[in-house]
Amino acid sequence: MSELVSPPILPSPILPSPIPLLLPRDSDVRLDRAQQRGRLVRLFRGVYAEAAAYRGLRPWERYLARVHAFALLHPEAVLCLESAAALQGAPVFGHPDEVHVLTANGTSRATAGVRAHRSARPRELVSAAGVTAVGPADTALDVARLRHPVIGTAMLDALLRRADAPDGAELLRRNARWRGARGRAKAEEAIRFADGLAETPLESANRCVVAWSGFEVPELQVVVPTRGGEFRVDMRWRAERITGEADGALKYDGSRGAPAEAILAEKRRERFLRECGEVVRWGWSEVRAPAELIAALRTVGLPQRRAPRDALLMTLPAALGARP
Repeated sequence: MSELVSPPILPSPILPSPIPLLLPRDSDVRLDRAQQRGRLVRLFRGVYAEAAAYRGLRPWERYLARVHAFALLHPEAVLCLESAAALQGAPVFGHPDEVHVLTANGTSRATAGVRAHRSARPRELVSAAGVTAVGPADTALDVARLRHPVIGTAMLDALLRRADAPDGAELLRRNARWRGARGRAKAEEAIRFADGLAETPLESANRCVVAWSGFEVPELQVVVPTRGGEFRVDMRWRAERITGEADGALKYDGSRGAPAEAILAEKRRERFLRECGEVVRWGWSEVRAPAELIAALRTVGLPQRRAPRDALLMTLPAALGARP
């Protein structure tokens, strides 16, 4: 599948490992020998998982398993950034190479797949089943400060979908209170742009491409009355009568009925929507190649009212991660 990002945020404070993790003390066989035979994979030194089960995971699920493997070995650790995001069901793009740990003393450093980040600023923490992580709001702010704005936007959109999330004004206050200017302005812009109505990371990334390309930002989750009934669409430019639909493969994964039936229903829906104006569809491939999405929006007559932010558009594909 084309997605390299996790589904919308979940209410659980700490997600469990997606597969069982094996320790030598819990097994009556030599796990290292089973690894040599290809039956197991080693996630961290002394922590293994069944190879077939691990290969069957999606990229962000593999990362979540590795984070849990590290936490088994280091129950005192406080996970942060992408590691905290994975534990809380927030967006994780690609398959991060490192587990991220917060430390209040010592130095920032990277060793053997683990990166320690030194910060004395107090953060809210969440903990469950022996795993501790920076809480959702502070994780989103950390990511917004330190990562590409498309990643920060997706994290903040996901945060705002939570019932227990602070509002934008509170996030701005928290961001302003942080000592040190690094990333403060970048995070503030992402906070002001964030919108919890963006239901998926794909929609968040779409909004970034649209805005950075100079187009007007559309309304989200708009109900369009048609001859065939009312349909809620991902994005709508009312004045131009243009509908935008984010087509992630998850729409046809069986969660909405049999895939063939879902495709037929979507075709019927689009037929009625086209009676109400132009319809533009895009997925991850168009987001990773912003020129394609820009061309599609120009073709249906959407005007570009501002100069594109070329630096953000050029660096966006790398930020989203490589194709599988």
